[in-house]
Amino acid sequence: MIRAYRDVLAVPGARALIGASAASQTGNWLYNAALLGYVYSATHSAGWLGVATIGKGLTKVLLGPFGGAIADRYRRRTVLLAGDTLRMLLMAAIAATVASAGAVALVIALTTLTSAAGCAERPAAMALLPRLVGEVRLGPANALLHTVQDLGVVIGPAIGAILLAVAPAWVAFAANGATFAVSALLTSAIRPDRAPAGRRTSGVAQLTAGLRAVRATAFARWLIVVVAMVEFIYGAQSVQLVVYARQSLGLGSGGYGVLLTAAGAGGLVSALANGRLATSRRVSLIVIAAGALACATELAYAGVQVLTIALVVTVIGNAGLVSCQVVGETALARIVPRQALGRVIGIFNAVSAAATVAGAVLAPVLAASASLRASLLILGVIALAVTLLCRLGLRDLDALNAQHADALASRVKVLGGLPVTVGVPQIILEQLAAAAQFCPLPPGIDVVVQGAPAHAFYAVADGRVVVHRDGKAVVHLGPGDSFGERGLLDHAPRNATVTTEMNTTLLRVEGHVLLDALEAAPSLRPALDLSSTAPGVQVPPGETPVVDDPHWVET
Repeated sequence: MIRAYRDVLAVPGARALIGASAASQTGNWLYNAALLGYVYSATHSAGWLGVATIGKGLTKVLLGPFGGAIADRYRRRTVLLAGDTLRMLLMAAIAATVASAGAVALVIALTTLTSAAGCAERPAAMALLPRLVGEVRLGPANALLHTVQDLGVVIGPAIGAILLAVAPAWVAFAANGATFAVSALLTSAIRPDRAPAGRRTSGVAQLTAGLRAVRATAFARWLIVVVAMVEFIYGAQSVQLVVYARQSLGLGSGGYGVLLTAAGAGGLVSALANGRLATSRRVSLIVIAAGALACATELAYAGVQVLTIALVVTVIGNAGLVSCQVVGETALARIVPRQALGRVIGIFNAVSAAATVAGAVLAPVLAASASLRASLLILGVIALAVTLLCRLGLRDLDALNAQHADALASRVKVLGGLPVTVGVPQIILEQLAAAAQFCPLPPGIDVVVQGAPAHAFYAVADGRVVVHRDGKAVVHLGPGDSFGERGLLDHAPRNATVTTEMNTTLLRVEGHVLLDALEAAPSLRPALDLSSTAPGVQVPPGETPVVDDPHWVET
């Protein structure tokens, strides 16, 4: 597992993205502690604390899907940079307001705007990650992202508490602004990605398309529900464990902090296995088992009054929670179409946030109307039952996951056997393979046509094609050969026509994906012999046909 993480961190873009997330997440948790501490010291009101917490939570619920739409509409790197910059400026405004003893209501309004400015961060990062590390390393990469978040949970509040104790309150907010500056600096080191192709549509239309993608993608809804259940329990326990630590464990007012530390330790322990779990072919079983483990802690707390056992339950439960999040999110990223991934992750985050808020609202109501133990038992049974029932909806996910992995491996094998890819890093082959598709074609199909715009690169997996220029046959190509790169590299029309001579299977790689790979792996350039300086033609945006033959396209 250490090697898998090392492989991810060896990719400069992934290293920068994970480092940026570590900086911003540490700042976020620092800021959470500082905000609640400042609001309470300024107002001595639990009501104002509730307003501050609800304002941030509802912003994530309401704007999360739109954040995903933004991540799919613009360059993901640009979205991340814009979010960091806006939050840095808003933190400066909060620090200035606090330093000048401004109104608490203004501080809360600015924090709500800060949450809104960050609503696209997670969708953009998750949508960018497959391009940086490829699908094979997606699990370990996502596990690392969650690990730095768990570190932020442990480190951030501690730093916030120290700053509030030794410095004026505004210093903590200024420090959080600095973390966003660091995050922006690291993000700027990531190689720019291409703007999503296709026609620009309104935010509502983008959101609607995201909802359609969730409905149309097999298993997406069930994965979202399972993770929502563990988030529901997380929200409930943010209230329940405060009372539990005081009443059942006798730890006093600081007891919740002890349990939070154990929860953070559980998240870090899970990092030892999450990368491997996310690449397993038993995804459905892992997601359900990890989710059930997290939900079952409610039942365990209802019967446990011994501190040592409670700490073990907390470590195990939060390890299950984080594993469920990592594996579920990674599975979602693999099965959702790449062009809709940001929107789906935005909806996923919004549902998770809504579930957290629902748990935090229901838990005190049940505890007040019945008892803490009843609250733990009722919510635990409900969440556990829903989680286990989701197993029925996910029963065929493992077969799809295995099929997906086998198809990717076969595409990597074809690309790895081409003379032009000799010496190319494995991660580049995986990135090309992730964006490639097999195209079985009958004889007599013009795959590319002389004079037409160049939009794809092809490798012959099986069969044979003939290359002819100006009506004259030039060469025959078979398995292990490739064609179509010339027009892409020169930004020029096709200089020949290529026609299938028998039943032939081609591996097609979208042109912009090949050009991106050239930037990441310059060793491809000599093999492809980039030499021409032709003026080039514009390729229309959006989906391009698999082949140039109009009769085949119509069919």
